[in-house]
Amino acid sequence: MQPEDEVFLFQDGSFNPASNRQKADDRQIEQCVRIFEQSTGSFIAKQCNVNVFRSSVNLGIAGNYRAAEQYVFETLNRKRALFLEDDLVLGPDFLHVTDKLLDLSEREPMIGYVSAYGDLWASRRLQHERNGQLILMHENWGAALTKRSWLAQQKVREQYWSLIENVDYSFRDNERIVSFYKDLGFECNITSQDSSRWIACLMAGMVRLTTSTCNARYIGKIGEHSKANYFRTYRFKDSRIFDGITVVNMPNKSELERWYKESLDDFKGGYVHSYQKKSKPC
Repeated sequence: MQPEDEVFLFQDGSFNPASNRQKADDRQIEQCVRIFEQSTGSFIAKQCNVNVFRSSVNLGIAGNYRAAEQYVFETLNRKRALFLEDDLVLGPDFLHVTDKLLDLSEREPMIGYVSAYGDLWASRRLQHERNGQLILMHENWGAALTKRSWLAQQKVREQYWSLIENVDYSFRDNERIVSFYKDLGFECNITSQDSSRWIACLMAGMVRLTTSTCNARYIGKIGEHSKANYFRTYRFKDSRIFDGITVVNMPNKSELERWYKESLDDFKGGYVHSYQKKSKPC
């Protein structure tokens, strides 16, 4: 971390007024804030800007993300940012690799999102063989983007938001969202806030890229979008963090265009995550 870096916790609230439901234990929320404050002491010592933003009500995943992005890109007018959730454990080189990937994003408008989580199923031998190659992202875990990319997505993202802003995110109208995507020309039955990012990127002519090396582990066994059997079926616990130095190369235009066409075909033909289509090598 450098003195110019900024680290924020956007802590969602526990009570959702739209559904009149308690979505979380207030004691666990306090524990989350306490852990964050205890773990950022070294950042403060380096004079990084560290702050906690607490919502008085439960905004839901989409609402909390929206608030965080608006603060970073509108209020602070930052040109790039990394957004993390609490179910991704970062490897020692994750932040450094993300920084290099963001450099590519700033130089190439076709790159909408980047992440350093990489190939979560590749053996270390395979990672060494493919080091330097970028691949398409599946999930938006640990995703970073430029303000330019965020602005290019806003029309679709705000249309998605209009479908869910007055409801509890857990009870969003899935049929309306799927229909919205169909009206845009896409077949996607995933209705999470992340899916609005994927569609928005395609509408803006952008791709989402990650490394071939694995620089993070996903640990979300139980959550809003995950269940224990899902976590087990797709072997997320088997990830092997890369033990070398990740090389980041700028892709050429033909590679970007090929990735974009591949992504477009996937979403027009009925989107399924790449890791759900076939088993991954170990």
